[in-house]
Amino acid sequence: MVEAIVGMKGSGKTPIMLEEIAVEAEVPSNNIIFIEYGRRLDRLITHKVRLIDITEYPVRGYDGLLAFLAGLNAKDYDITHIYIDSISSIVGNEDMDGLTRFIADVERLAAQVQVKVTLTISHEPESLPDAIQAYARK
Repeated sequence: MVEAIVGMKGSGKTPIMLEEIAVEAEVPSNNIIFIEYGRRLDRLITHKVRLIDITEYPVRGYDGLLAFLAGLNAKDYDITHIYIDSISSIVGNEDMDGLTRFIADVERLAAQVQVKVTLTISHEPESLPDAIQAYARK
């Protein structure tokens, strides 16, 4: 399952994600990964969550991020949730065609490994392609 929290920069997407992570982290059986761009939120994330600063890895573009996610799941087969903050910062662009393909690929991966993936997209919700809007929280 893939979900997107969508809104313009400064609209409160990350606090929504952090609230959800805090709730999910209280479930003992959950194994949560939080991927961020730079160490901005390390003091706000509970130690129960594996925090990854993606800038510490040579991940470039949507394909690189997809491979990184697949590698995480190959190593750690019991991941239940993956949160990705600021997808455009992580991949280094705002290409909507690339994002559309990435989300479709992540949907297939998430179904295969039974993980929930939530990401934030800094964009005007109404101007997103329909294929991405289908994943946006309403």
